[in-house]
Amino acid sequence: MSPIWGLFVLIVLFMIGFPVPYAIAGGAMFIMNFSTGMKWMSITSNMIGGINSFTILCIPMFLLAGKLMNECGITDRLFKAARAIIGWVPGGLGHVNILASFIFAGMSGTAVADAAGLGQIEVKAMEDAGYDRDFSCAVTAASSTLGPIVPPSMPLVVYGMVSGVSVGALLIAGVVPGIVIALCMAVLVSIYAKKRNYPRDKFVSWKKTASDLAGGILPVFTPIIIILGIYTGIFTPTEAAAICVVYASFLGIVVYKELTFKRYWLVMKQTVVEAGPICILLAVSTLLGSVLIKANIPQTLIAGLMTVIHSKWTFLLLLNLAFLAVGMFMETVSAITILTPIIFPMAMAFGINGIHLGIVLVFNLMIGVLSPPFGVVLFAVSRVGKIPMGTLIKALVPWFGILLVALAILVIFPGLSTMMPALMKLGGV
Repeated sequence: MSPIWGLFVLIVLFMIGFPVPYAIAGGAMFIMNFSTGMKWMSITSNMIGGINSFTILCIPMFLLAGKLMNECGITDRLFKAARAIIGWVPGGLGHVNILASFIFAGMSGTAVADAAGLGQIEVKAMEDAGYDRDFSCAVTAASSTLGPIVPPSMPLVVYGMVSGVSVGALLIAGVVPGIVIALCMAVLVSIYAKKRNYPRDKFVSWKKTASDLAGGILPVFTPIIIILGIYTGIFTPTEAAAICVVYASFLGIVVYKELTFKRYWLVMKQTVVEAGPICILLAVSTLLGSVLIKANIPQTLIAGLMTVIHSKWTFLLLLNLAFLAVGMFMETVSAITILTPIIFPMAMAFGINGIHLGIVLVFNLMIGVLSPPFGVVLFAVSRVGKIPMGTLIKALVPWFGILLVALAILVIFPGLSTMMPALMKLGGV
């Protein structure tokens, strides 16, 4: 029986509502039973091998650090600091929204955390200043896509684990693409500000400006710790995550005095609940990857594609269209764990850099989380902004356009993704 039937089984299991890990494991065992010589005893060794890794510890660590930062009241401090930096330009709070999301991305690593954590503060502040609610919610949703691009990034860590690309290089690689995406969104904010005559913040006093900046400066050291630590080789990505947890705990308990033992314990329990499914997905995706290779499925697909597609750019175009569609219907981590073992060998065959591929795939999926029908960020912003879903989707149309422009820039210029790892002489470039 053709091993391709195993992929068909996987798709059918998804369609009938099977939980993602069970669907992946079911598809893998179907292929294994009919198309490989692998023994059933190897299932447990493959799955355990997929999560028995020092690097994978950075996933719960980064999740815990981000949640601790959220519990410390840091979102409000960051917003005030960003407002002090850039609130004075036309359409200032729109730019503040983007800058705050960029900074907060260095702590949360996820789009939903950004939208839910900063969203309520951003939307209320913008509406109080005279901005339209639809614009306020749209820029909040769009800027949340920076979360999984700027380090630390949960999706990039998972991609690195599944593909074998250096996690440290991937984390550093997100800096320049994050800046590019933020600048593209800032251009659209400026256009809206001029068209709708949005206000800018008035200067109050140097004392207040200094106070607001001082309140947000300590949390900003989180991404700096990650970047400098990995660059200098002082610590690995996993050790960087552990240090971020210690730093977040220090801020919450000693500096801001917001974290009690009870709240800290609740945050740890929430982290375990969220990290568990990710680890299970990595375990079953490792099994699927091993089975696919043993059944020669990637090699068969590559050979078939090579006869039809002769250009790297054609492959990239089709890849982007496919992942934009996948992002509309599938959760990000699930999409990465399922599709990376299939896509990665094809991309390598066309000479696409593994780091560049990771940034492009994750950003595609981030645009997907903004898109109907199942975009989780849509639901988060609709809730915190108290705006009807239809109104929010309509307001996001121009933002989809600017995000696609940013995506095109990142696809056409792979050096933007590989620049930082190359300068820091990290692996994978």
